[in-house]
Amino acid sequence: MKQIIKITSLMAIVMTVAFTSKIQAGFAAEALPNAVIAVIDSRQVRFNSAAGKDIQGQLDTIRQKFQTEIAEKETALKEEEATLKSQRAILPKDSYEAKVREFQNKVLAVQREVQAKNKQLEAALVNAQNKVQRALKPILQKVLKDHKATMIMDVSLVIEKAAGLDVTTKVIEQLDQVLPTVKVEMPASVPQQ
Repeated sequence: MKQIIKITSLMAIVMTVAFTSKIQAGFAAEALPNAVIAVIDSRQVRFNSAAGKDIQGQLDTIRQKFQTEIAEKETALKEEEATLKSQRAILPKDSYEAKVREFQNKVLAVQREVQAKNKQLEAALVNAQNKVQRALKPILQKVLKDHKATMIMDVSLVIEKAAGLDVTTKVIEQLDQVLPTVKVEMPASVPQQ
């Protein structure tokens, strides 16, 4: 008899725990809002917005200027290398080797300059994109509110979606009004890593 009472008591405890867990899970599920997801194509915002096009145009101009400067230096180095090769038979060995070392130092200096300019360009791009991101934040918050969405997800993360979830065009239109241009500023120097 005591055995039956123990088993009955144990079953009652197990059922109470299971029922309580189900109730708690129900309350937890009710506490979360229904997910309403808007989708945005951030690449399209970056390249099709007025600010994005402005940034890209300025970067292209800066790159072209850098390429012209470097091409001029490369031409001068090639001429110097040709002159140095022609002097090999004429100059004493020590003098020639000193000129070769000097030439190699010039080549290394140009290579370091190219690396430094590339880092400056990358830093300028990051700074300009950060300005766009700061302008986008209130726009995205407004889109969330207007569409009663709980989240905005990049289209690159979406496998399949229903029509009407994409807010990219609205975001681009609003960004164009708020930030039509962004000045790309080259930093004086970028710290070496």
